[in-house]
Amino acid sequence: MGADAIAYHETLAAGWSGRYAAGGFKRRAEFFSQDVLPRLSPQGDWLDVGCGSGVFSRLVAGTGAQVLGLDGSPAMVEAARDAGGVGLRFEVCRVEDVGALPTTFEGAICLSVLEYLDAPDRALAAIAGRVKPGGRVAVSLPNRGSTLRRAQRLVRGLAGSGAFAYLDSSRHLWTRAEAAELARGAGLEVEATLGFDPVAPRALWPALSPSLWFMVARRRG
Repeated sequence: MGADAIAYHETLAAGWSGRYAAGGFKRRAEFFSQDVLPRLSPQGDWLDVGCGSGVFSRLVAGTGAQVLGLDGSPAMVEAARDAGGVGLRFEVCRVEDVGALPTTFEGAICLSVLEYLDAPDRALAAIAGRVKPGGRVAVSLPNRGSTLRRAQRLVRGLAGSGAFAYLDSSRHLWTRAEAAELARGAGLEVEATLGFDPVAPRALWPALSPSLWFMVARRRG
């Protein structure tokens, strides 16, 4: 992850887990639990790349898996360790260095991370390379056509750089087809691509361009 993105997330670490108590963050965690996690069926050793304060690591570990959470932000890793939990360990590691890990895993998640990288294709390939053949990988990616992101950029243009500061370091967007091509290039076979929006009621999602793609894929043998 770029130094600017790591520095930005360092400033947020202390209250990061608390964001998932309400609003769009809570709805995203609930969507992952209800719609994505059952498609993964985690067992054995799993990897959470860009784990932040460990919110999604704990959801995966709640199924009985053992989870190694990695993040480039030391403050985020400290927050994850402070939160604790069974079947969890957390280490400081940049996404770009995942390929050098000495072990392989039954599966991996990488949520709201790839958009911050200079080379998301190489990063996803490195993550997939740490997953055993047949294992599943789940990633979330911002949608190029997102109604919400277009609105955020409009507000930012009017209100100044203090609004939606994450846009400074969020470098990439994907259509559904582009997301599938990214996965294929990493040696993954897409099983499902699910749209999610943190603001609009779920009943309206079919009429909107969602904020995020949650993609579930299987590592090819």
